[in-house]
Amino acid sequence: MNKIKRTEQLLKASSAVLFREKRLLLFPFIATALVLVVALFYIAPIALYPTGHSYFTAAHWSALAGKLTQGLNLANHSAGQHLSAGKAGAMTPFSGFRGVAPFFALIYFTSMFVATFCNVAFYHEIMEALNGNTVSIRRGFRFAATRWRAVLVWSLFAGAVGYIISAIEKRVGFAGTIIANFVGFAWGIASIFIIPTLIREEETESPLKLLRASAGTLKRTWGEFVIGVAGMELAFGFAAMLLVIVSMLTGGAATFFICWYFHWTYSLILPVVIGEWFLLVVPLGLIGSAVSPVYRCALFVYATEGVVPDSFDKELLDSAWKVK
Repeated sequence: MNKIKRTEQLLKASSAVLFREKRLLLFPFIATALVLVVALFYIAPIALYPTGHSYFTAAHWSALAGKLTQGLNLANHSAGQHLSAGKAGAMTPFSGFRGVAPFFALIYFTSMFVATFCNVAFYHEIMEALNGNTVSIRRGFRFAATRWRAVLVWSLFAGAVGYIISAIEKRVGFAGTIIANFVGFAWGIASIFIIPTLIREEETESPLKLLRASAGTLKRTWGEFVIGVAGMELAFGFAAMLLVIVSMLTGGAATFFICWYFHWTYSLILPVVIGEWFLLVVPLGLIGSAVSPVYRCALFVYATEGVVPDSFDKELLDSAWKVK
């Protein structure tokens, strides 16, 4: 059985779980929506900061960019300072934008916590689906709520690691970039099973123990797992590229002909192409973002428990994953 055919079979098995339990496709939507709400909660006050210009003019956004740049420069010279106080003692974090750096760090960590929290709920329900159970969005988020401390600690730990990797890349020059890329790759691979591990290790909150357990699972499945994930991502990427080309050729050509025939403005072509791209590529991207976690959870369950997940075949698992 060659690797291409194996990837195709794994893709079909993972997709079968999604199409049987379609509620799983709602989790990426919910996670994206919640992260956007968090970002808007923090960013809206900045966007609405009074600059003396209308919010709908370029002058407002230009002045806003200038203040943000000034705030970042001030933050570099006064790291760790508290947010400025406004009139009558009221806290106005955007007065002079002196707290821009810590403010965006807060956005980053909050978004990471929300995304991880949603992933815990998502992966928990994937595992339920792999066991043949019906998916429940409420149950998934209720379970994630029981693990909020572990999610918080892991989010802080992972955020700190990401900051350190970024700092190495920026401060050590070309060598730092190479080191940062290598460390970032190793970190990403070692933590690839972190969410399933966090779900199964219900008594563990230590990020180091979770990372060690995730890396231990990876040792059993290293080569074939990477090939499987890469194959799925390439398959969906290739399909998305084909859809973009098809949408540009068919939608663009059809709109051009209609505009030419009815003497309409050709400015309609771009919105039509973008709309067609959105309707075709976004659903495919949604499915693609859900298929990989299903594959990851199936491999995790089989590697750690020796149980063949629902919709998967033991012979395929033994051939593809070579669990030790």
